[in-house]
Amino acid sequence: MCTDPSLCEELPSAVDRRRYLWIERIIELGVPDGRSRLILYVISRYLINVKKLSLEDAERVVDIFIENSCRNHGNCGKIYKSWVRRVLEYVKNGGWRPWSLATLKERDRQLYEIISNLLGLKE
Repeated sequence: MCTDPSLCEELPSAVDRRRYLWIERIIELGVPDGRSRLILYVISRYLINVKKLSLEDAERVVDIFIENSCRNHGNCGKIYKSWVRRVLEYVKNGGWRPWSLATLKERDRQLYEIISNLLGLKE
């Protein structure tokens, strides 16, 4: 039990954890294409506004995602740290939630197909 609520980390509910499990898996696996779009619309928003990570911790997780994309899929093109920092700050100020799989399917079909193939999702 936390005696000082201002120092306590707010844990996401079980429903939230299940809803966002696919994002954790994508961070773990990396992707063969679409890293920047995922960082912008999904990963940054999840890390900052759902998990409530600091900008520094969120940047470290994004770095892991980028490394995993390179190691597991050969997607090693440069993504600048300054761009990642700007995105994280922008997302924090905006307070936006990450796109859901349904939103991704609607707004960016190509990225949705990459993720669904990677995760083995069935339509």
